[in-house]
Amino acid sequence: MPLVEHGPLAGNYLPDYDGESTVNLMASLVAARGGTSPHVPLTGLDLAPLSDADTLLYMVLDGLGLHQLRRHLDQGLGTRFFARHSHRRITTVFPATTAAAVTTFDTGSSPTEHAILSWYLHLPDLGVLSTVLRTTSRIGAPLMPDEYDLRAYYKVPSYVETMPVHRGLMSYGDIPEVPFGQVGTRWRDRRSYLDLPGLVDAVDAFCTEKPGEKRFGYVYWPRYDGLCHEFGIHHEEISQHFEEIDTALADLEQRLAGKRVALCILADHGLVDVDAERCIDVARIDGFMDCLATAPGGDQRQLNCFVRPKAEERFLEIVQRELGEACVCLPGEHLLEVGAFGPGTPHPELRRRLGDYVLLCKDGYSLIHTPPGLEPMVMPGSHGGMSKPEIEIPLFVVTP
Repeated sequence: MPLVEHGPLAGNYLPDYDGESTVNLMASLVAARGGTSPHVPLTGLDLAPLSDADTLLYMVLDGLGLHQLRRHLDQGLGTRFFARHSHRRITTVFPATTAAAVTTFDTGSSPTEHAILSWYLHLPDLGVLSTVLRTTSRIGAPLMPDEYDLRAYYKVPSYVETMPVHRGLMSYGDIPEVPFGQVGTRWRDRRSYLDLPGLVDAVDAFCTEKPGEKRFGYVYWPRYDGLCHEFGIHHEEISQHFEEIDTALADLEQRLAGKRVALCILADHGLVDVDAERCIDVARIDGFMDCLATAPGGDQRQLNCFVRPKAEERFLEIVQRELGEACVCLPGEHLLEVGAFGPGTPHPELRRRLGDYVLLCKDGYSLIHTPPGLEPMVMPGSHGGMSKPEIEIPLFVVTP
């Protein structure tokens, strides 16, 4: 994973898009099912068992980064499944956040290509700060009318759609049917579940109901990440849930044995813990919001700031004085220059959705912006930055 040694990003880690990232993994999976992607495949991944399998699955365990996985294993946890199988290190995309990462998983496109850059995404052509995956405004109001063509608006390319096989999405709760789910890949087969036993049942049914048919499935589990946000990554609730995932995967492996299935298991990002006193609400910094043309977008560990031209000098002074210990302030254009968002043809809205300046948090800090009328949302477990624990994720490849 490239360590940045010079410039404003020095000490941070970029995703390795040259063959060790989720973009490269998706290129390999697409190729294994007969599709096409412009991106280089994942280094060292043998496609033969993936191509030979009747069903090829990839399962995303939201938030289970490499550093968290290895900490659990070092504690003697995960003995039923995780400790029994080898894994390798790969990197997620930047930003290391669910919105950017799962859009890559959904389509195979990089953040450069899809421009879904953060949980709170600025959509300047609509004049709104969105909670993009929920298709709401930042404060929860509906973002568009029901009849609005989201797919035509977002223009997200999908290499997954080039596969000439049956494709299925299996996910938690109402996720398969949310409006944003229509933006990327058209998953004709959509299934949901409410718990881990339901996930096992759904995946088992998908893999066995039509023996011999070539299939491709995307499986998603969000609760590990949700619990980390609520309790922090070291809480006993996290260890307990990790054990529940381990038990479910062992059950799934047993049920799929001999059924010509290949299963890739990985995460969308890792997390780091941040103490409440080091979670800084920029809305409470005197003069900060006066410098902005609109509310900032981003996530807990990277904030996109859209600065009024005449207030740029004052903005930089305030950031240096009030946030110098907490974050690095760099032009959004610099992230484009270093290839932080990955390869591919830039989305037409990429530059406009990226902040004039991006505040990238240092170790132990997070940033939030609380809109008027809402209570601050401080989450012990945070992500979105460029630290090793956020960027590095594990990859298991299992053929039961």
